[in-house]
Amino acid sequence: MNRLLFLLMLAPAVWLSAQTGTPTCKPDTTIADSLYGVFPLPYSSRTPTGGISDTACLNTYFEFVFTLKVPDVFPIPGIGEFPIVSVSLNPDTAVANLPQGLDYVCNPPTCVFPKGTSGCIILFGSATNASQVGRHDLKIRGLVTSFVPIAVTFPDSTLFAPGNYYLYIQPEGSPACKPSSTGELAATQLQMHNVPNPFSTLTEIEVNSGIRGRFDFRVFDFMGKVMHRETVQIYQGQNRISYDGSQLPNGIYIYSLTDGLRSVARKMVIHR
Repeated sequence: MNRLLFLLMLAPAVWLSAQTGTPTCKPDTTIADSLYGVFPLPYSSRTPTGGISDTACLNTYFEFVFTLKVPDVFPIPGIGEFPIVSVSLNPDTAVANLPQGLDYVCNPPTCVFPKGTSGCIILFGSATNASQVGRHDLKIRGLVTSFVPIAVTFPDSTLFAPGNYYLYIQPEGSPACKPSSTGELAATQLQMHNVPNPFSTLTEIEVNSGIRGRFDFRVFDFMGKVMHRETVQIYQGQNRISYDGSQLPNGIYIYSLTDGLRSVARKMVIHR
């Protein structure tokens, strides 16, 4: 009888959880077994392709996944190694500087990651505050359970990889946010990437197109400012666009092709 009563009480909560549509994530299984910490690594001069690779727009749904790999021991420089029981995150306050309208959940849902395991954190939602357009320096705060609790923050230049997890919020409809809204076009009519990437001075944008016409080629910084613009002729088949980024500072940029009706965009990194 008690068991039946418990199940009846639990059922509404389970049903509500199933109806909320809260996203879930899977950890990145391509990360080498020998590596531990938070991935992707933060953006820095040493890891120019690191950091949050996507940008968010106001009133536009956004997702990004961090993978967390927990080792068996926790090294503290100058002190030694401590055995780890787990790393835990507060389910509500672990991600600092998160813009209004965005939230996160963990996998496992408890946000407790036992030693020797991998899990993930997914940022999701739609930024809603126009005053928060710009750059947000996110921090992930956790607690390592060992002989004594040890508070940790990612990124951390002393214990972990240095750098920043910058999240850029763009105005609604910004071209920098087009990659997630033009996936069908990119997959069927325009396939585009640049080689090399990262690059220091020159790169080639390679376009495999199923359509032809005159396109507007633009390069934006992560704040949405147009850094370069030219009209190019795209033919069916293979196309190449040479781009000289020698006048731009190191960083992540968006490049796009549009004919006024359709557009596709990708990201490139300048690193010297």
